[in-house]
Amino acid sequence: MLLHNAQQLGSDEPLLGTADVRGEEDPIFALLQTYRQDERDNKVDLGIGVYRDSLNQSPVFRAVKAAEQWRVDTEADKAYIGPLGDQEFCSAVTELALGKSLADSLRSRLACAQTPGGVGALRLAFELLVQTNPDLCLWLSDTTWQVHRPIAEAAGAKQGTYVYYDAQAGRQGFATMLESLQAAKPGDAILLQASCHNPTGLDLSADEWHSLAAFCKQRQLLPIIDMAYHGLGNGLEQDAEGLRIMAQAMPELLLCYTCSKNFGLYRDRTGMVAALAQNESLQKILMQQWMQLATRHYFTPPAHGAMLVRRILQDADLRGIWQQELDSIYIRLQWVREQLCSALRQAVPQKNWQFLHDGQGMFALFPLTLAEIKHLQKIYGVYIVSNGRVNLSGFNEANLPTIVASIAATVETLEASDYQELAC
Repeated sequence: MLLHNAQQLGSDEPLLGTADVRGEEDPIFALLQTYRQDERDNKVDLGIGVYRDSLNQSPVFRAVKAAEQWRVDTEADKAYIGPLGDQEFCSAVTELALGKSLADSLRSRLACAQTPGGVGALRLAFELLVQTNPDLCLWLSDTTWQVHRPIAEAAGAKQGTYVYYDAQAGRQGFATMLESLQAAKPGDAILLQASCHNPTGLDLSADEWHSLAAFCKQRQLLPIIDMAYHGLGNGLEQDAEGLRIMAQAMPELLLCYTCSKNFGLYRDRTGMVAALAQNESLQKILMQQWMQLATRHYFTPPAHGAMLVRRILQDADLRGIWQQELDSIYIRLQWVREQLCSALRQAVPQKNWQFLHDGQGMFALFPLTLAEIKHLQKIYGVYIVSNGRVNLSGFNEANLPTIVASIAATVETLEASDYQELAC
């Protein structure tokens, strides 16, 4: 058939790569490629969303290393684990996210599947929504992780936008957010980030989560909780507060969980999707739907990362080591935020840096113009995403003063240039 088609097209006509489906290049990975080609020794990557320690390394957790050795010593086969993945892993992660008592009370209504990372969880969740109700609208915040919308589009979900953040004013008031969601109709879904909002770092308060749960229940809206940074904001318990409020209040919800950040398993693609069903009989149906969706895409998720997470969460000693490591990460990120906020307030007082103090987690949106971002990259080798998103873990004691000075010099230089243009 291929030979016949090639003869019809002519020997010089390609069969592959001709469709116009390339789309726009991902800005973060485009930035990474430019960074890698930069030969300057003092260059700094504040773009790619991977945690860096004070030595600018993305470390392998000690607990993960120990679990990997256990796996080498005990693994007996390499057979497929099946479309639903490691269900003991799912149970352990569910308890971690919901807390044991709440997870136990909801267990008969929870349908879980292991997925290839958080992206796999989101894709399955969005496809389930479309499969259940093709006419629903999936509502996403106006400022969100840049991959959310392409995943929703690929799943065939209609999309709406609710108000969350403004480049000049910062996070919009909660009342404004709810007002924008008045347009959502019963049966629609709302994507919410559990903590450490990417890219703003600005989260909902506990009171706002309670109000949002009541709003969703009253208007029959389905929450989808994206839990990508559990433990990196204010610790495991506080970062799970919003999810737990929703799970206690709502008859149904979806949870998308990734272990990329809080276990450092970026390249091992370790995630979970969970559906909270209205009743036990629907839970069984949802398990079958997860199985069908997973089989359609990848048949079986990778076993490695899930085995490590399960081992760590089920072993008291390893869990203690892991939690100490994770706590050190969120404490370091809080230190970076406070140091940056203080230094930038002094060096660049004409801009508002309060968001650094108010926010949580790895990311923040710096109030820099595109010209300032390009100048920082060209003159100082400081790489920031074009929308101003900064990976705060890229700062450390050695480079923080230098980067702050570079930002101050950049803002001053371009402001002077703008003034001169106006004067002319």
